[in-house]
This record gives sequence, structure tokens and C-alpha cells, in this order.
Amino acid sequence: MNVTERRIGLEQEFFLVDEEGVISDRTDEFLQGCHLMAEAQGCNPRYFVPEFVKCMVEINTPPAYTGTELAKEYLNNLKLVC
Repeated sequence: MNVTERRIGLEQEFFLVDEEGVISDRTDEFLQGCHLMAEAQGCNPRYFVPEFVKCMVEINTPPAYTGTELAKEYLNNLKLVC
């Protein structure tokens, strides 16, 4: 593979907790909100996915050609959920 064709991506898992710091199992509700917000902002909702346990979510990025591009995509996705 040519170096200029290489791309990088990022995925990060998060535990959902409530206001008191207790693990929450409201992943479906949280992700539904993420998907609606992503669509409203013209972003792809498929980068917000459930994990194998109900208290975790995963946020992904699309493949990027540079670290700067990757950081922008990741930070945009984080801003969407915060």
C-alpha cells in the first residue's frame, strides 16, 4: 500500500454514568439522541454505536488521511454528544 493511501481512524468507548456517577444502562436513549443530533447537523450517525454491555457507547471517526483531520473529526463527534 502506498503511504499516501494510508488512513487512520479512532474509536473510543465510554461508560455512561448518571449525575451521581452511578453506571447507567440508558445507552439506547443516549444513542438515539446522538443519532438525532448528528442527522440534524449533517453528520453521519453511524459513528455512534452501542458496545457489548448496556452501560457503554462507542464513538468512532471516519478514516482520515492526517492526524489533524482525525482530530477534527473526533472533536466534532465529541462536541455533538457533550
